[in-house]
Amino acid sequence: MANGTQNVSTGPNKVYLEQIGDSNTIVVEQVGGTNNVGGVAGNTTVGLTGVTTHVPDAPSTSNYATITGSSNQVAITQTGDNNSAQYNIRGSFNNYTSAVSGSGNQTKLTVGTANTASNYNTVTETINGNDNLIIQNVTGGNVVSNVSIGGSTNQVTTNLQSTKGNALITINGSNNIINAQQTDSAGANGHVLVSAVSGDYNSITTQQQGTNDTTINLNTVGSHNTITVRTSSATIVNPVTAIAR
Repeated sequence: MANGTQNVSTGPNKVYLEQIGDSNTIVVEQVGGTNNVGGVAGNTTVGLTGVTTHVPDAPSTSNYATITGSSNQVAITQTGDNNSAQYNIRGSFNNYTSAVSGSGNQTKLTVGTANTASNYNTVTETINGNDNLIIQNVTGGNVVSNVSIGGSTNQVTTNLQSTKGNALITINGSNNIINAQQTDSAGANGHVLVSAVSGDYNSITTQQQGTNDTTINLNTVGSHNTITVRTSSATIVNPVTAIAR
């Protein structure tokens, strides 16, 4: 049973939530039309140009956003039209905040899996613009991800599966693509990614693997940059290269 408030303004907006556990708090506010919260299913494909296409299924009584666990907090604010927020949080001590302003933005978040029932993750997503896409798959423990976008038609995909990790991504511009990966156990402090992009049509791919702590700090200014960074204590598994835009 959900514990919290839902404040949905006029328009064909949809909110479908299911919550199982204790001490959970949900705050949802939508302003505009055709905004959706829920519908965790959907098709995600990546084309030859590196551009990701995401077609979320419509939220319904059988396809809803869900939380399983305790002490979870979720706050979603969407302003504009045709924004879609999807999330499926499993585990404990999760704190998820998403604020979307503009139209045609999509966010998809998974925290934990059925086999990792105890996580304390913090995820903060902020979008300001139109037609941006954020897809985050967070399954590791102690993972902090903070995405902030000020622009339009940007794409951020994070796959954070290390034991510990931290990914802080900021974009100020349009038509940029960032793909970030953190896997393996890392060291005592975990993998750290700090990526700040200012400009348009940049393509950045980072891969952090292995049993040692790794740190990537990128500050990119300008347009049409193509950057690939891989770091690991061993040979990179399934290396991925950024595709020029």
